[in-house]
This record gives sequence, structure tokens and C-alpha cells, in this order.
Amino acid sequence: MPNCTLAEDATGAWKLVFLPDELHLYVVFARPGKEADPIDGMTIEDFLVRLPSGALHRRAHRKLIGLLGKTGTFEAVASR
Repeated sequence: MPNCTLAEDATGAWKLVFLPDELHLYVVFARPGKEADPIDGMTIEDFLVRLPSGALHRRAHRKLIGLLGKTGTFEAVASR
């Protein structure tokens, strides 16, 4: 399952996980040495509307917004 690390430190990593069979993207927090499980994650929409709980979460939030801005997705959603 392809994924992208949004932010990482000694406590774990926020990852963007794509499930190609379902065409869904999830944001998941995974502890060190653990695989990111989308079942424990949330949709991108849920992640974006949740207030960051700390510095690592804030970094992941900013990175995801940056990735969406690069694809033009964020501007399209914001203009609705």
C-alpha cells in the first residue's frame, strides 16, 4: 500500500495512505516500527478540519495543505 510521510519524530509519523482498490486517501498516525493502518486513520477532510494537537500534528497539517496546493486541489475545494 503506497504512502507518504507528512511529518515524523521519535513518537511516530503522520502518513498519507492511498488504497488504490478503493480509490481512498487516509491520514494515519503510526508509532515507530508499526505499519500505517488506514482502518485507524481518518479521511483527508476529517484531518483538515481537526485542530492540530501538537507540533508534529501541525507539521503534518501544513505539509498536507502544501501538497494539496501543489496539485490545485486545495484551491478548487476552497473556492466552492
